[in-house]
Amino acid sequence: MKKKFGICFGYLVFFNIFTGLSTWLFSALLTDKRLAIIIAAAVFVLGIFLGFTLQRKRPLPVNSAIIALSGIGTGLAVSAYFIHVNFKDFIDLATLGQNILLADIAVLTFYCLYGLSLNIPILERHIKLYTYSVLIVFLLLTIALWANQDKFLFSLVFYFYINTALFVFPLIMRVVTIKDLIFRLTVASFGALLLITLVTLIIISEGDGFDLDLSGRGVIDVESPKKSKINEPNEH
Repeated sequence: MKKKFGICFGYLVFFNIFTGLSTWLFSALLTDKRLAIIIAAAVFVLGIFLGFTLQRKRPLPVNSAIIALSGIGTGLAVSAYFIHVNFKDFIDLATLGQNILLADIAVLTFYCLYGLSLNIPILERHIKLYTYSVLIVFLLLTIALWANQDKFLFSLVFYFYINTALFVFPLIMRVVTIKDLIFRLTVASFGALLLITLVTLIIISEGDGFDLDLSGRGVIDVESPKKSKINEPNEH
């Protein structure tokens, strides 16, 4: 499990660094929320282009670059929310940076605790049900905190939680090679960018809500991370 978890956790940290830095930077520099969304969409298109044109030639560096780009795009989408709520009238950039750091630490702690919990045999045996249940409960918790507590902190907790939740799936999905795992992590980063952009679009357009299919139905083949073939010494 250590090898697979280490790869997933490392890329989540990598992705969140770009998300956090771009959130802070573009919240400071941009004043037009629509421009932030447009640039985020352009970053998404660029990532798709790189994936289709270069991914097969040099998969590791290209996928890493795409994950970084997706993090930047995600940060742009988050910054659109902060521009929308006129955050500069309420908090300064130092406080925003502090909130980003706190939110990131919170979700990374969640990811580590979730990974450790998979060492419990009964949870490992029911990994899909357990994972979906945990993700839904914490999703509802982050939404409740955002709605009822400090929106400048807990909106970030929600956004970073989305990143983290999507990076849970590569951890438990059955893969054989590191190349396959990193590809799934790349898809997760795309998913985070797309989902967070859509959520932000709904918020800034004052929509009434959105639907997430969290029923757990599907044919995703999962595995316990500690039993993954990736952990075998001769895997490369």
